[in-house]
Amino acid sequence: MTHPAHAAGLKAYAEDRFEDAAALFAEACAASPNDVTCHYDHGRALFLLWRFAAAEAALRRALGIDPEHLQARAYLGRAVDGQGRLDEAVDCFREVLAGQPDQAAVHLLLAQTLLHRGDFAEGWEEYEWRYGGEAGRPYPDFGVPQWNGEALAGKTIFVLGEQGYGDTIQFVRYVPMLKDLGAAVVFGCSQPLMRLLQPTPGIDRAVNNWPRPGSFDYFCPLSSLPRAFRTTTEAIPVETPYLAPKASLRRRWARRLDDVTGPHVGLCWQGRPSHPNDRYRSIGLRPMIDALPAAAGYVSLQVGTDAEGAVVRVFDDKIGDFADTAALIAGLDLVITVDTSIAHLAGALGAEAWVLLPSVPDWRWRRTGETCAWYPSLKLFRQSAPGDWAPVLTEVSAALRDRFGLD
Repeated sequence: MTHPAHAAGLKAYAEDRFEDAAALFAEACAASPNDVTCHYDHGRALFLLWRFAAAEAALRRALGIDPEHLQARAYLGRAVDGQGRLDEAVDCFREVLAGQPDQAAVHLLLAQTLLHRGDFAEGWEEYEWRYGGEAGRPYPDFGVPQWNGEALAGKTIFVLGEQGYGDTIQFVRYVPMLKDLGAAVVFGCSQPLMRLLQPTPGIDRAVNNWPRPGSFDYFCPLSSLPRAFRTTTEAIPVETPYLAPKASLRRRWARRLDDVTGPHVGLCWQGRPSHPNDRYRSIGLRPMIDALPAAAGYVSLQVGTDAEGAVVRVFDDKIGDFADTAALIAGLDLVITVDTSIAHLAGALGAEAWVLLPSVPDWRWRRTGETCAWYPSLKLFRQSAPGDWAPVLTEVSAALRDRFGLD
């Protein structure tokens, strides 16, 4: 029989009350120390709180009771990954897949860990599992083969930006390479990116209506192009800028910045709230602005959030899409941003930007270092402990004072 605290913990977990869930699961584990499910649920709740060492301990207790509990082993892989032990994480994910080879979610976890540690060849292959789960592909069956590197001379290929804004901005750099192979390129993306990306060299026609993009010989999800081009860590296409706002739009935004005094510094403090790790990657405006020197002219790069206009210059009603944001960034001296699409946009524009990363960053930022292999103009500032932004903001503040000679 399920312990009452365990049942209450499951309810709290389902309601995203992970602190409450972890406490209730701990109570249930104390009452039922040989219940593998209690320890497993305790471990996954602790994992979602980014208490990785505690999660590891709970999950190892579950596996001590049942070594064949593959869900616990998958979460153990995530917990040790969170502590930077990538080789152990890979081993855990491989053990799970040896018993359950069709687990798409575990293939994706393996892909991300492999990409984190620079194993691009296998990482890209595993990354193809990203649409193998219950949700399926976010695009229809086009009735033509996916492009995997075949000859393209005289062929038409439909490339669709099928993931988030940041992913689309990151991987659109591959489109000119398709043109170099002799292809005609039809490019699909969401409307907010259309005006920015449509002029990209190599795009013959841009659409945002995926079910009816016209006729073509091949299709390829944009995020599969690194695999198709056999991208290695030594062969990342890094020539920037590969995006640029129109000159007329840039001039219009430059005029709007005329009355901003001090170094023009764009701020982005919040990612998409529905992102599973947003509570850890986003900071909030008040902690950010309180830590930074007051002498700079801060400009909001957020759309649709309260930017407390008395502190930060807001152009929310003027930013219609990413083309506007790109033109605004072009008039700034520096961008300071959390890990969201603004980081990718600044990097693609070749703009100087500082990216503030959580202790467990997305795979493309790797785990160490101040530079990013995908974007030469970015500088990375990293958390050393989950949720602790204070040391990062102190470091950024000191760097900002040095960069512009601020008091």
